[in-house]
Amino acid sequence: MLSVKMREHLRRRAEVYGVKLGVLAGILLALCGAVGWTARGTRVVEISDNEGAFGRAILSAADVQDIWTRTGVAPPGEYDELSAETTPQGESYRILRAYPVTVTADGATTEKMITGGTVDELLAQMGITYDADDELTPAGTEPTAKGTAVTLRRIEYREYTQEETIPVETEYLDTSIYFRRRFQGITRQVRTGHDGKDSVTYRERYVDGELESTAEIARETLEPMLTTVIKRYQSGAPVSHFVGPEIVNGSPAEGIAAVYSNCRATGYSAGFGVWGASGRRLTYGTVAIDPNIIPYGSLMYIRAHSGENFVYGYAYAADTGIAMMDGRAFVDLYYETYDESVKNEVVYVDIYVLDKATAARYKEQNDALLAADHTVGM
Repeated sequence: MLSVKMREHLRRRAEVYGVKLGVLAGILLALCGAVGWTARGTRVVEISDNEGAFGRAILSAADVQDIWTRTGVAPPGEYDELSAETTPQGESYRILRAYPVTVTADGATTEKMITGGTVDELLAQMGITYDADDELTPAGTEPTAKGTAVTLRRIEYREYTQEETIPVETEYLDTSIYFRRRFQGITRQVRTGHDGKDSVTYRERYVDGELESTAEIARETLEPMLTTVIKRYQSGAPVSHFVGPEIVNGSPAEGIAAVYSNCRATGYSAGFGVWGASGRRLTYGTVAIDPNIIPYGSLMYIRAHSGENFVYGYAYAADTGIAMMDGRAFVDLYYETYDESVKNEVVYVDIYVLDKATAARYKEQNDALLAADHTVGM
């Protein structure tokens, strides 16, 4: 068997004087050593390679130079690897045929002839290292094959944090308060907003030194943005923010206990944070009634008798007044601003009073809406 030292010696000599001739000389030397006993007879020589070639020949010392012709196996190429071992019948030689692979990394593409191994082993031979962020195709554990194209992309991440202004936005509140034709073009700014400020962290992704993408990875609000709120006319949009059953064809779809049609409704206002006779805070959706007709706490739906252009919406019986008690008005609709109450001094409405069971289903939700109402005119 050829020693490791001998094979290395033959390989280096092949690089200096011509690889094919050097490898062939190594084979001949090995064979000469193996058949140095020619006086005793001949030996069987087998040669194979990893591409499926195989040849066998019975050789004597005189036949050594004709080994490739006799076995029918092509001699090893410049980058092929040769191994040999002694068998009971003679000598066995194995050729690992080299194949081309390409490696693209760090701005260069290199073609290399190898005889096997994984992608990681190939890179190690070339002195190329990489870390967990880098992208390697195929994976490092994958075996190489003829024509394998290895690509290593260097990935780097950079992070930075900056303060950003969040521009103020405008929110529109639709309402039918301005249902009369002479008011329909009116808008009113209920709240003046302001810009916000956020601290934002970004991560940049660089591929082979070039910026590929930027992604937001964290955001902290330093100052919340406050929207500017503008109220404007929309036919049929309720004044009240309270809720109840779905409205179908202008009236609640369920739970109606009583209906009062074509009733005279007036408008009034007493400022924000005022409580009615029932002990309930007054806001859009609270109305004054005659408690002898409609008990305090009743949930009702109120809309214009003549059509849907004015809808007060769902409302609670929360207050009373002289006009209701002496019959000059059936209901007094509460507005959070005096100007709105004047614009709606008298309107004729239909009132749908819900039964207690239906009203109870919406109490928790409406209580939460009332608790969240802290801006006048909203």
